[in-house]
Amino acid sequence: MVLAIVAVLPACSKLGGPDEFSVLKNPPLVVPPDYHLRPPGEDSDVKGAYTPQEIAKKALFGESAR
Repeated sequence: MVLAIVAVLPACSKLGGPDEFSVLKNPPLVVPPDYHLRPPGEDSDVKGAYTPQEIAKKALFGESAR
């Protein structure tokens, strides 16, 4: 019994955890096609944009609130 433990125990000391970088292949990084676009400024008129007050009124009173 002791001989079996002595034979198996050294084999466990060299084991390490799995290397996730050798298992998974990462796709190459790419730049999105619309990367050059910037967010609209303060003076631009964005259709469909609501102020926080309008959103709160619609949440409390429904679509008929003005």
